[in-house]
Amino acid sequence: MKTLLRAFIVVIIIIGGILIIVVGKKPFPEPECLVCGINLIRTLGIAEVILGLGALVIQANLTEKQRTF
Repeated sequence: MKTLLRAFIVVIIIIGGILIIVVGKKPFPEPECLVCGINLIRTLGIAEVILGLGALVIQANLTEKQRTF
């Protein structure tokens, strides 16, 4: 049950990152710097999706190791 809850939380994080990326595609004037405006939001959304997928892989590996013991 604990593993299922952790996987569910990771999936919610991934969905949140995807929503950030989709919402961040609204037509705003593009600033020139990375830390201004929509570029930062899009970068954070992509980072959230990547970290969420990494957490899901780590969770699967830990679950597999617990099954073998």
